[in-house]
Amino acid sequence: MSPDHNPAAVLSDHRLAIQAQSLLSDPMERSSAAQALREQRRKIVSEQANQLLARWLAATASAQQEALVWFWFNHFNVFWNKGLVGAALPSYLDDAIRPHVNSRFADLLLAVVTHPAMLVYLDNTGNTADKLNENLARELLELHTLGVAGGYNQADIRETARLLTGFGLRPLTPVRWPAHLAPLVRAHGEFLFDPRRHDFGAKVVMGRRYAADGYDELRSLCNQLAIHPATARRIVNRLAVYLTGDTPQPDVETQARAIYLDTGGNLGATTEFLQRALRPSAGSFKPPMDWVLDAMRLLADGRPVVDASPIQRWLAQLGQPVFGRTTPDGYPLRGADWLSAGQFAQRFEIAPQMVSRQEQVFGSASAPAALMESEAVTALRARAGEATSAALARARRPADQLSLLLSSPEFMHR
Repeated sequence: MSPDHNPAAVLSDHRLAIQAQSLLSDPMERSSAAQALREQRRKIVSEQANQLLARWLAATASAQQEALVWFWFNHFNVFWNKGLVGAALPSYLDDAIRPHVNSRFADLLLAVVTHPAMLVYLDNTGNTADKLNENLARELLELHTLGVAGGYNQADIRETARLLTGFGLRPLTPVRWPAHLAPLVRAHGEFLFDPRRHDFGAKVVMGRRYAADGYDELRSLCNQLAIHPATARRIVNRLAVYLTGDTPQPDVETQARAIYLDTGGNLGATTEFLQRALRPSAGSFKPPMDWVLDAMRLLADGRPVVDASPIQRWLAQLGQPVFGRTTPDGYPLRGADWLSAGQFAQRFEIAPQMVSRQEQVFGSASAPAALMESEAVTALRARAGEATSAALARARRPADQLSLLLSSPEFMHR
């Protein structure tokens, strides 16, 4: 992404480039231009992944914030390689997710659902009063809020789809709005609520009636879904698993749900309580993202990341590429879902690469012998089991010892 472009401008320019490409008369030129746009999106996404990983691994308070950005992106997953989603990703992160990770869940939900990345990914740009598309409505209820056992039914999905009609992208050519519709239009950036395409009939979602208020129907729905007990249960559980491992303490979850509901879905208060009250789930297998980032912190020994591209490759090899989940459910949070012989084998192969690529990742190389004496590695060695200690004793080179520690059962589990 060019340094003189803000995220919103990147998306706007990309939409114009797509339009120009579609108007080319020569098929070969049109195909070549389309390929160039795909490569541009790929580059944008790679840059965003580098920035996220570097911030997340920084030895500052912002690292904790980036961990939450990743959690919420994964919760509201979009796949970068669908349409213009890759070009929308910088704005999705900076405008919809980052500002809201400690705000009310309803505000985060509304920002995400009305963002072009989500609207394109789940096909709501084609959801109109005379041609319903239920994709976004279904995931809004099943994945984003209530959960599969949250008490809704197919009729509720259809009513939610009706409520979401007209939520899409602004036209690339100016529109003259009739006087009676102009007050109903809502637009920001590339988003547009188009009242011409909206179903203004009354809707009933889970027993609650939503009047014909246009854009504000969605605001009301987000407010109601955010404070539903099923949403509180789902959000708190997912946060707890992400922060602590596969088996968070039930009593802490119960208290966190009460805080969430008492504060109207305040994510900052809920997350702060969970971070303070939870104990790590001993024995939980680390998902690839956790294992790779923990290994990088161990090897960094306080050094900042200057090139996260090797980290991106390792995550891709382990099945968790940054922004690479194709389905809207996001990556599994529980370590048990990643546990396999193949995962172990890949980690054994990647651990030596991590040790040998330090200079590329951090801009300088620390001697493995010095790292073996660091405080973090010393603490890890102190809790090594008999098998790991025996393997370390047989390894002659400090680099081999470091690799063994990174791929040891003690380090691959919480």
